[in-house]
Amino acid sequence: MFMDNNIGKKLDGRYELLELIGVGGMADIYKAKDITEDRTVAVKILKTEFAGSEDFIRRFRNESKAIALLSHPNIVKIYDVGFTDKLQFIVMEYIDGIALTEYIAKQGVLKWKDVVHFTMQILKALQHAHDRGIVHRDIKPQNVMLLNDGTIKVMDFGIARFNRETDKTVSEKAIGSVHYISPEQAKGDVTDERSDIYSVGVMMYEMLTGKKPFDGDNPVSIALLHMQSTAKKMSEVNSSIPEGLEEITEKAMQKEPSKRYQTAGEMIRDIEEFKQNPSIVFEYKYFSADGTTKYFDKVTPEQNPAKPGAAQNSGEIKKGYALKDPNEQEEERDEDDEDEEDDDDVAPRRSPLLSILFAVTAVFVIVAAIVVYKLVTEKVIPSGTNGPNGSQTEEVVVPTFMGMTEDEVKTQYGDKFNLRFTHENNAAEKDKVFYQSVGAGTTIKSTQQISITVSLGPKMEEIDEYASRPKEEAVTQLRNQGFITEIVLVDNDTIPQNCVVKTEPAARERVEVGSKVVIFVSNGPLPTLTYVPDFYKLSEYTARENAKRNDIVLLVEYKPCPSDNVVEKGKVFYQSIDANEKVEKDTVVTVYVSNGELLTTERDDKIELKVNSNAKGEFIFKYYIDGTLQETLTQTKDVALSKNIIWTIRGSGTKTYAIIVENPKTGERKTLVEIRVNFDEDPVKKETISINENVFTELLAEATTTPAPAVEPEPAVTTTTTDPVETDAED
Repeated sequence: MFMDNNIGKKLDGRYELLELIGVGGMADIYKAKDITEDRTVAVKILKTEFAGSEDFIRRFRNESKAIALLSHPNIVKIYDVGFTDKLQFIVMEYIDGIALTEYIAKQGVLKWKDVVHFTMQILKALQHAHDRGIVHRDIKPQNVMLLNDGTIKVMDFGIARFNRETDKTVSEKAIGSVHYISPEQAKGDVTDERSDIYSVGVMMYEMLTGKKPFDGDNPVSIALLHMQSTAKKMSEVNSSIPEGLEEITEKAMQKEPSKRYQTAGEMIRDIEEFKQNPSIVFEYKYFSADGTTKYFDKVTPEQNPAKPGAAQNSGEIKKGYALKDPNEQEEERDEDDEDEEDDDDVAPRRSPLLSILFAVTAVFVIVAAIVVYKLVTEKVIPSGTNGPNGSQTEEVVVPTFMGMTEDEVKTQYGDKFNLRFTHENNAAEKDKVFYQSVGAGTTIKSTQQISITVSLGPKMEEIDEYASRPKEEAVTQLRNQGFITEIVLVDNDTIPQNCVVKTEPAARERVEVGSKVVIFVSNGPLPTLTYVPDFYKLSEYTARENAKRNDIVLLVEYKPCPSDNVVEKGKVFYQSIDANEKVEKDTVVTVYVSNGELLTTERDDKIELKVNSNAKGEFIFKYYIDGTLQETLTQTKDVALSKNIIWTIRGSGTKTYAIIVENPKTGERKTLVEIRVNFDEDPVKKETISINENVFTELLAEATTTPAPAVEPEPAVTTTTTDPVETDAED
């Protein structure tokens, strides 16, 4: 048997590892006891095989760094982190629930109201993360936990990234689960929060239809489907899906990020509209004359050609799409091309495979050209002859040109090296060299060309005036200019909620591209706050009066008291928000009032009887609990062949169990055993009322001597209403 050496260990002297509860690709998760705080926690420990990998350690640290910035009821909390040479771990909130993937597997197709309930919580969690510059990049049902009360918790930010750390990256390795991966992730392109929105759309599709939109034999084929194919319409799979909800899902799953919801907040608003009116139909589609369906976003200021500075449609064809027949191709054209009927110059979209083949061919041609060039130059200009500058060809050591001006390089080295100058915007000081194609200290022939790039200084862009404009508009435009954005929420009595108050740097300032712009967004007027009263052991009437005085909305439920918190009947023993908690006025607080009963917990036990070895024949067994028949079993072979009878029982309080044996040939019936069981005792107490081990031989004997057998009445036991108990008679 496998033994986990970590079980029983104490990390930092306070986290005692109790059991392994999860195994991931890069880390194991343990249930643990926080001795200092006396609470159950989850501890994620980086696997030892990755301890030497800088990449995995970086990603693992990224997770703790990301979650530490987050504080939201729908995101798993992080309590502590620990990094040593031998062990790296994160201490998190312990979630007593199941993964959403398990719930989907059990339910098949979910009710659309449940889908909306789950999706709203996921989007609120993502909105909180996105507003802080964090993209999850691996949204899938396995990373969403469902609690018993329907609460959703998003977890595993293991491959989350910070926009400000990677927005300058030209390409990234596609990371994420292939069934929920966005097309840009599959291509290895730069990803942002819109990739998370695509994954949410895929999850909605699966929950509403019971099927994944794209599936295949291997991850590569599934990834290609995400890039190239259109999923089957949801209403064709499940006709009961409301049209508005189908449109929301399809918009979230658009191939082009620009055609999706740009933020989680946008998607939340549409779902809120749908919740208010489930028969709503959005503006995201229209039916063309040929019967096909085309999808269009609502026109935004950036897309309006009439607005100064708006981006015009260039007519460029996006890469990464396979060739299709004319009808299919017509459906997939860029929806911004409303005058596409007259555009005869549009080229067919190319398959990503063709792009790869072209790239490989180009590289081959370039390498071949370099080889030929070297061969020719070495033969035409052998060592000791004049080079292109009239200098003698010889082997030379390349100096460092970094930090020099172009004139300085030409003056000192122009006659010694074959130099080629280019100029680019760069963060390096203006007019100074920041790149050379051959490293300093390298020995080369003096005829070999060295490319040198001189800085034109950082690229500057002017910050527009965004005051009172929607947050999403400012974020989109600033990112399109190449800035990194950070959202800061502020209370404001004059600017509408979710609109920009100001930016830093301020409007009209020219700022270096790639730098950070802080967007201050209105959170609306400062809410009026109140305190939650202490309702414990108050009567319903008094609790309602106190709630009314504090502008709290009280929801009352009558329930049995738990054994460790018994209060008088009619008094409060639980409240959903702790006393003295500061909340907004009209916040709903749920309280439980004792109905005078105790909450009992059912326990398991068993009744085991030995069978007399001289019992011959076939019999019927009837099992009773408190006089109610639970199950009837027929023994189809000699009872003597069985060594014992085992009846697994489950209950609470005190119950009476009885087994009646019947001769199927005569109908004669006798009681084998009657036992009173008290489940409240520890251990469970069993008291035998009666037992007749000779019941089998007596029934057989009476069958041969009694012509008209009298049927023994069933046990006279007081009947109580109980749920049927699972039983089992073992041979």
